[in-house]
Parts: sequence; C-alpha cells; structure tokens
Amino acid sequence: MWNAIVQFLSTVIEFFYGLTGNFGIAVILFTLCVRLLILPLDIKSKKSTSKIQSLNPQIQKINEKYKNDPDKKNRKIQELYRDNNVSPFGGCLPLLITLPVLFLLFAALRKIASENHFELLKTILINADGSMEGLLAEIQTLVDNAVAAGNIKVSFQDILPTLFNNPGGELAKNMSAFPSIISQEKYDILINAIKAVDSDMAMQTIKETGCNFLWIKNIWIADSPLKTILGAKTAFSFTNALANGWFVLPVVAGVTTYLQTWLTTPKKSKSNADPNQNTMGLMNKIFPFMSLYFCAMYNSAFAIYWVLANLIQIAQTLVMQWIQNNKKKKAAAEKSVL
Repeated sequence: MWNAIVQFLSTVIEFFYGLTGNFGIAVILFTLCVRLLILPLDIKSKKSTSKIQSLNPQIQKINEKYKNDPDKKNRKIQELYRDNNVSPFGGCLPLLITLPVLFLLFAALRKIASENHFELLKTILINADGSMEGLLAEIQTLVDNAVAAGNIKVSFQDILPTLFNNPGGELAKNMSAFPSIISQEKYDILINAIKAVDSDMAMQTIKETGCNFLWIKNIWIADSPLKTILGAKTAFSFTNALANGWFVLPVVAGVTTYLQTWLTTPKKSKSNADPNQNTMGLMNKIFPFMSLYFCAMYNSAFAIYWVLANLIQIAQTLVMQWIQNNKKKKAAAEKSVL
C-alpha cells in the first residue's frame, strides 16, 4: 500500500516533468497541487485553533474558580466547548492527516531523486562513451539476478552513485561482492569510465535532462557547497565550479519554518498564560533547525517542496488572520452601535 502511494506521487511528478521539461518546475507544480488538496484541512484546523484560543480567557477563569475541584473544572470546560460548538481536538485531527501526507511526500521525493539521479549518472556515462550502454545494461541484469539470489542486498541503483562518490575506493561491506558479481574486468572498465567523466560534459547532460534549477546545478543532490554536481563530497570553496549549491534552500527552509510556527503560536500574556506554550515554544525552536538539517542533507527537490510549502502556509495564515481580524472589528463596530 505504502509503495503504491509513493509510486503514484512519483508518477505525478514525472507527469509534470513531461509538461515542463524541468524537474524543478515539476516539483513546484506538484507542491501547489498538494497544498491545494490539503487546503480544506488546513483551514478547518486553523479555524478550530482560533476558536479555542478565543475561549482561553474563559477557560482561565474556570481553572481559577474550580482549581480545587478538578472534576467540576473539567466538566465546566467541556460544557464551554459544547456550548460554543468547539472540539478541543479539532485542530489536531487535520494535523494527524497531513503528517502522513508529509511523510509520503518525503518518501516519494527520495525515491524519485534516487531513481532519476541513477538514470542521470548512466546517461552521463553513455554520452561520454556510447559503448557503455550495453555494459551498464549487462551489469544491471547481473546485479538484479544477484539480489534475487540473495548474493547481494543492494541494487545497482544504490551502487552506482557510491562509485561516483569514490571511484576505485574501498566498497562498503554490503557492496563488497559487487566486483565479483559482475567480474573484475567489467568493474575496472566501469571505474575507469567514471574517472574519465568530464565535468563540463556532465553539466551539459544535467541541463539537457532538466535536472538543474536556478542556482542549483542538480536538484537530485543537496543544495550544498560540500557536494559536487554528481554527489561526491568536496571541500568548501567560493570558487568551486563543481559545487552543487550554497545552502540557500536549507537556510530559507529554516527561516520560513520559524516564521510559520511564530505566526501560528498563541502569544503569551498575563491574562492568558498557558503552560503548554512552554512546550510549544521549545518545539518552535527545534523545528527550524530540523528543517535546515533535512534540507541540507537530502536532495534539493525535497528542499524546494519544503520552502514553497512553508511560503504558501505563511501566506495562508496571514490571509486568514486578516479575515478574522476584520470580522472582529466589524462585530465590535456593530456592538458599539447597538
């Protein structure tokens, strides 16, 4: 079930790529569609949260009045919720639905990034030497058969990026059988072909396949100056032409996550002191750093989704707050007239 949903989401991104010819734009269109689908849940969640916040002064009075009678206090709070047609869990239910969606999107973007980066690396090798096409197909078959037989646990899709990261270097334990599975001769040919890859030609292939986006040279790799366009580790340098990015998306992800949580967190006041706000405040400090970390460690496609989703969420929150404030002002004006 999980794999089927992930495959469906991957297919949607591929569909948008077919329309635009660029994976960066495809991810943007995909993000807009996802946010549009979960918009009703977001609106419902924010309305419920807003109603609960408006009842906080009354809840505080009940807490103070019945502080020595917990049962009656809880009963009075439940009556308050019922009289105002508010569910204390109304803001949580949509979140419980949207969180699995986020995990699915994360899995889908990791899957499509892995698949497309693999295909990109093969295309680069074939463009450099046409004879590699047959060899790569043969290696693919040999590894698939070995995986089916239980002789190796990782696929060629996982092995090839590792070889690009450190061609000819020592293989990890789970990949150590790879040279013997395909034969040492084929392994040496593959390693020599990887070492011979020209960076300019590789960059041209990336552009032709629509894997670049704005300053990001390859969206299947993190927006990081510590990664090359092919995913290999590299030393930081402002003049490094092979650096895949400059940590722009991770930083923006952290900042927009902070702004989003700040906008949606109730502000403390003496008349409305909620002990749960301390916990929320701590989480609001952690989430921006988590966003920065994930967007810096994983592919830029995920970072593009995360940043755009945050910006949409911020805009949506500001619009809803503006509408609610106008309603309050209108209600207050009508009350003053009466």
